[in-house]
Amino acid sequence: MINSAKQFIKQYWKLFMLFTVVGLFGGYFVNLYSFESIPEEMLREMLEQGFTETSLAVIGAIQSAGYGLILGALGIVLAKKVGLWRDTLSFAKKPLLVTVIWAVIGGLFLILSDLWFFGNYSEAIRQSYLVKPTIPYLLATVTYGAIIEEVMLRLFMMSLIAFILHKLFEKGREETSVWILVAANVIAAFLFAAGHLPATAAMMELTPMILFRCFLLNGGFGLLFGWLYRKYGLQYSIVAHGGCHIVSKLIWILFV
Repeated sequence: MINSAKQFIKQYWKLFMLFTVVGLFGGYFVNLYSFESIPEEMLREMLEQGFTETSLAVIGAIQSAGYGLILGALGIVLAKKVGLWRDTLSFAKKPLLVTVIWAVIGGLFLILSDLWFFGNYSEAIRQSYLVKPTIPYLLATVTYGAIIEEVMLRLFMMSLIAFILHKLFEKGREETSVWILVAANVIAAFLFAAGHLPATAAMMELTPMILFRCFLLNGGFGLLFGWLYRKYGLQYSIVAHGGCHIVSKLIWILFV
């Protein structure tokens, strides 16, 4: 047991370090961005309690680093058990091309659906595009958003759900069925969308249309990222997630 744990750490320590370092940076920038968007009344209360922008960012960085390290390690263990893990993290030409195409399509849909459709039902959505994204926000989307969220929701959560479903419904079967992996992807995507509700509620009223938007965009993209994770590997879901953010933010900065 101890020897196998040592071997596991020895084999993946570089990846654990990557998840931890990215988590530190991602958590720091996420909290800097969150601090910028906190309502004045809530901000005043936090300052009165002794919190500062720096202290909140440091707390978020430590928390996010923990997510990257702990959930990353557990995720690899679980993914190996259900056949979702690939030890090679290099990129193949065809899968990468497919991923980039989906990232571009996703980025376009992400921003154009707001500008051409959902913005007609929410003044808050329209107002949110009047101010260009800040540097902390951009850095948060490509560190925490693209990497740590994929570690949490795909590598860990989707693998965990697949592991549980496999144990419940496929007793005695060694290989995990495709339908189990698909079901795990759907559930993880739903949880991914639900996890965005608090942030959405902080920015705008949760009307039926806004709820539909939250689950359509986040859930739909979650399904895409999960499919790429299952089909090609974690690195492709990370590229797609980051690519969607980059494309949508570039359009926002250059054309909106």
